[in-house]
Amino acid sequence: MRRLAADEAKRDVAAALGREAQAEMAAVAAEREIARETELAMALEADDAAGEAFGFWLSGARLRLCAARDAAERAGAETARARAALNLSRAGLEAAEELAAGRAQAEAEIRARREQHELDDLARGGRHGRL
Repeated sequence: MRRLAADEAKRDVAAALGREAQAEMAAVAAEREIARETELAMALEADDAAGEAFGFWLSGARLRLCAARDAAERAGAETARARAALNLSRAGLEAAEELAAGRAQAEAEIRARREQHELDDLARGGRHGRL
């Protein structure tokens, strides 16, 4: 059961990393778009109407950039939570495996002692029977 939980936690981390990468790429794309459009606007000798249109576009582009950065930040936090859950899951799995190994060792030692007692009893009984 713990192994299944650890596997699921790994899938969650992978999915969170994918969402984080997409969000970061969206933010980078928004930054590049602003840089490109600003460069074009500066290169053109535009009239007032074109300048106003660019200003209007730029304010919207900045809002989109802000939203993309926020999404990337949230995705990063989600990835951190998924990683923490994975670490907890792994720790639980390791603890369960160690506990199971300890129990198996203890059971093996008990069986070995019982077998040794049986051998000792047979050996004592065998000597007494010959006397």
